Amino acid sequence: MKHLQLIKTHFMLAAALLTAGVTMSYKVAEEKAAETVYYYNSNDVSEGAFATVGNWSSSISPSCLTSGNRPCKMVVPDGTSLSDQIGGKTNDEVLDIHPDERRP
Repeated sequence: MKHLQLIKTHFMLAAALLTAGVTMSYKVAEEKAAETVYYYNSNDVSEGAFATVGNWSSSISPSCLTSGNRPCKMVVPDGTSLSDQIGGKTNDEVLDIHPDERRP
């Protein structure tokens, strides 16, 4: 009888540890999913230029204080691409995606 109680206790402990381990693995995977920030690094303000992926970079952070009605940065959620967000849009449509992220 005592042996059976010991087995039940160990089984419950193992189940609790397994549950905690599975829960933590989802937490770690959740933290790895991050958004990417792209910065507009071109002086081109002609129509359609803001929707050109080649005018954006994720590694260069230009000064957003440079004046001009053009975007500064674009935040792209994990699971999507910059092209998904800006492809085929006009300059005004790109500026409307993140209206607070444009240059003054």
